[in-house]
Amino acid sequence: MAIVRQLAESGSADDAVRAARAGSLAVQRALRGAFASGALPPGAAHLAQLPPPQADEDHLLDARLRARAGEPLDHVRARLAARDGRVLQTAFGPRNPARALTIAPLLVRFDRLAPDLGEPRAALRAALRGQADTLPAAWLRLAALRHPEDAPHLLAARDTAGRRGDHTLLDAMGTHGDPSFLAPLRGALHARDIDPGRGFVQRRLAADGLGRLGLAAAIPLLLRALDDERDDFEGRPGAGLGIQYPVRANLLWALGELSAEAAIPTLIAYLGDTSGSAFGGFYLPAMDALVRIGAPARAALERATRDHNPQVAANATGALAALSGPA
Repeated sequence: MAIVRQLAESGSADDAVRAARAGSLAVQRALRGAFASGALPPGAAHLAQLPPPQADEDHLLDARLRARAGEPLDHVRARLAARDGRVLQTAFGPRNPARALTIAPLLVRFDRLAPDLGEPRAALRAALRGQADTLPAAWLRLAALRHPEDAPHLLAARDTAGRRGDHTLLDAMGTHGDPSFLAPLRGALHARDIDPGRGFVQRRLAADGLGRLGLAAAIPLLLRALDDERDDFEGRPGAGLGIQYPVRANLLWALGELSAEAAIPTLIAYLGDTSGSAFGGFYLPAMDALVRIGAPARAALERATRDHNPQVAANATGALAALSGPA
């Protein structure tokens, strides 16, 4: 991953593509991010060598790099809108999995950054670095440029950021994608020395960020956090916030972003969860995560279609159907 980022900053597009072709999800995401951020010029030949996007973050990066390559914005936006509006067939009828999450739609995230697409990267970085201390939202725009030298500044900014500013910085870490953010996001995910309201927001943002990084090392952290959330946080004072805005939905989403094959048994176990949150349970984000994992989840889903619980069987069938269609 670091090699791809270094090659991107040196402008070696061909070398970066070769390094990423047989690499991990994190390496391939780093390459896609290099094209999307303007570190590399997104030529058509290089676009063709990238694997089709499955994770939400890869769909967003793909949209940004296509816009940089000159694809009409209305085409790019239409593709993202379709992704946001995807529907899964469930035991309760067709459902949009995005409605079970507290994550901004891909189209909203794209539109926030669209004005920066035509700006020279170096000049934009300099301007945003000057704004970030007084305009925390500038950190998100700076993070989208994914320059390795900005990672330490994002980390250092947490020392003086207030509560809202810290939340913005956690969000920016996932957007930036540097592997050094694994440790602070892990710390935010498991922090217990803050008030419940802030904790629920912080853990959701940390889960989102870990999913966006694409690092396999985050998978056991997220699986542990699923148990912690259920056993510790949702049963503590202030836990009503966790029911209204369930952190476990974001954790399940993040496992899908990581194409976490090790999480397949856990995700299958959630297919029958129809009452665990105010959004109607956790079955829907679990279904969507299994679809994003793709072919490795097929065998487990086929077995689940024969489950004695009709809701589990129906939800497994719906996820299998989505595997056979557009991601």
